[in-house]
Amino acid sequence: MLSVFSSAGTIIVTILIFGLLITVHELGHYLVARLFKVGVREFSIGMGPKIKTWNGKHNKFSIRWFPIGGYVTMVGEDPDDEPEPEDIGKAGLNTKPIWQRALVVAAGPVMNILLAFLIMTVFVITAPVLGSTTITKFDKEAITYEAGLRVNDRIIEIDGSKVRVYNDLAYLIALRGKDPVDVRVIRDGKEVLIEDVQFPASVTNGIAMGDIDFYIDALDKTPGEVLYQSFYWPISIIDMTVESLIRTFKGEYGWEAVSGPIGVGEQVGDVIKHGAKFTDTIRNLALITVIISISLGICNLIPIPVLDGGHLLFFLIEAIRRKPINRKVHAVINAVFMILLLGFMAVIALKDILGLF
Repeated sequence: MLSVFSSAGTIIVTILIFGLLITVHELGHYLVARLFKVGVREFSIGMGPKIKTWNGKHNKFSIRWFPIGGYVTMVGEDPDDEPEPEDIGKAGLNTKPIWQRALVVAAGPVMNILLAFLIMTVFVITAPVLGSTTITKFDKEAITYEAGLRVNDRIIEIDGSKVRVYNDLAYLIALRGKDPVDVRVIRDGKEVLIEDVQFPASVTNGIAMGDIDFYIDALDKTPGEVLYQSFYWPISIIDMTVESLIRTFKGEYGWEAVSGPIGVGEQVGDVIKHGAKFTDTIRNLALITVIISISLGICNLIPIPVLDGGHLLFFLIEAIRRKPINRKVHAVINAVFMILLLGFMAVIALKDILGLF
């Protein structure tokens, strides 16, 4: 696996994916800050030493050497910052109403999720075929057939959760199908509930998952169907991401399931290496980008200090108390969680590196 990730193409593609997602994230913060006339000092694409800097109408823009990263620095973002000469006449973020500050913070994750919808729309439009949720054929000795599923059944619900697109079907079976689940289908125009359907199970990265043992029908690619699929595929991935996070926090997933940028790079390398056609590779990379973008958006909304969700939590506390948290307490909390976050990222990176050998 080391040779997969060590290829220059894999590294470049991985950097481009993360660079795009982080730039879009920071652009969200920037645009809403400008909307509310918050003073912005600099919008940077990349981290580290500057490659190029120029002055815009309202703030500086810069491009830096390390493309994985980026940031927007705003006046009043940190109450302890000393005012700079160029801050004169600019409104600080800390002078704005709580709801405006909250929207500035939330705009980053929201932009990541909106980007996922945009990419998925292109993905669906260019798809050679769209999968349905209707069974057309079973594998030999399929245990779901023995459990009561039939050809031409259109699956509409698994374990109480709605199935709207094929991705719903795939992830619900994968996440919950290792145990018997109730499956609701449309059969001959009527709803039928098949109880305790057992799917085949396997173990991937230390996680027990259900497997599909049947084939599904293709959909007619009408404009209405394209719009439907473009909307509900990202919704499905959002559901999958939230459920996966909950299961992770509950301890249902092992350490093998946790991954960082290096682990993502390995997946990107596998896509590049095993893509049968260039167009298939691009489509698979687009789908990976959608999943990462949604994950980045949702994870940033988790109410943990130093994340965007942590800032929103502090704003909520401030709104309830009608005064901000003590600055020193706020600084200590952020420092502690920053150390914990960096340590967690370092451990994940080490785990991913060792997994390459």
